[in-house]
Amino acid sequence: MKKEYSEPVKIDNSCELRLGIASWDDGTETSKSIKFTWFDKNGKAARGGEFPVEALPQALDFAIRKGYISL
Repeated sequence: MKKEYSEPVKIDNSCELRLGIASWDDGTETSKSIKFTWFDKNGKAARGGEFPVEALPQALDFAIRKGYISL
């Protein structure tokens, strides 16, 4: 991922959310992704799960339907 924006995670300030160009982008910089990032003992960003930003509404809906989160 090529990071464009980041902010601390509200539930854990030692982690951050990152938005940017997805690692699978074809060079057009149109594929976006979001990443939950945590840091190793050396302070380096760990490799977290990455998924397309466009999939976020579906991911949230699925988690709500399955009872993992609520609005």
